[in-house]
Amino acid sequence: MHKMKVGLIGCGNIGTDVCIALQKGDIPAEVAALTDIDRSRAEQMARSFQLSATICDLEENAASVDFLVECADAGVVAKVVDAAIRHRRDCLILSLGGLMTTPELLEAARQHGVQIWLPSGALAGLDGVRAGREGGLDRVTLTTRKPPGGLKGAPYLAERGISLDGLKEPKVVFDGTALEAVKAFPKNVNVAAALSFAGIGPERTRVRVIADPRATANSHEIVAEGAFGRLVAMTENLPSPRNAKSSYLASLSGCAELRAAAEAFVMRRAEGAGRCG
Repeated sequence: MHKMKVGLIGCGNIGTDVCIALQKGDIPAEVAALTDIDRSRAEQMARSFQLSATICDLEENAASVDFLVECADAGVVAKVVDAAIRHRRDCLILSLGGLMTTPELLEAARQHGVQIWLPSGALAGLDGVRAGREGGLDRVTLTTRKPPGGLKGAPYLAERGISLDGLKEPKVVFDGTALEAVKAFPKNVNVAAALSFAGIGPERTRVRVIADPRATANSHEIVAEGAFGRLVAMTENLPSPRNAKSSYLASLSGCAELRAAAEAFVMRRAEGAGRCG
């Protein structure tokens, strides 16, 4: 069976989880190219998973594969989508915050026939939000609760001199729009972007971020209200085994989208071969 050739951009935590998923052998895809700002990380990934993948820059990566997977950070999303458009490659974007701050990328991809796959991230319930949008949504809110250690280093906290050291009680450290949340916590609340795409957009979606010293998991609660009624969805996530600031479900949602994309790709190839025969 022909496998979809995948180009990974970003060889860190999520990239590792993608490789682990592909190594199991039940997703019809294989890593064919690796790109990372730190070449040594790409080399380490190739060695760790015994990949026969080319280590190269983004342009060569996009030119040599069937599908791109961005799992680096929001700052490279625009470059990845631009490369995908130039080479007519569909792509999976894990750093959804990068798309939310540059929404014109989605329209540009559509105009060029490039599909951008969006994961659900560390959230459950987005199917209900998308369905509710068809009848009209009045309000969508997200409350994210994390242990203080999972929020340390966030630009928003540093700029405002907010210290979480010695915190004894839950503390609301942010209350604003999803667009503001993604800019304030670029490595922590990618879920706000996922919810915005599923629902009423980044400027109408409200987000609260709570640092809770009693929390043992990262939790996200969605409340959506509209013509359909009221939806409440709670997800309690364990941190990724390799990155306390990321939920494991975020990686798994990317793997699930990659599986769907690979299966669709292989099916299209099989149908094309059948017509030619």
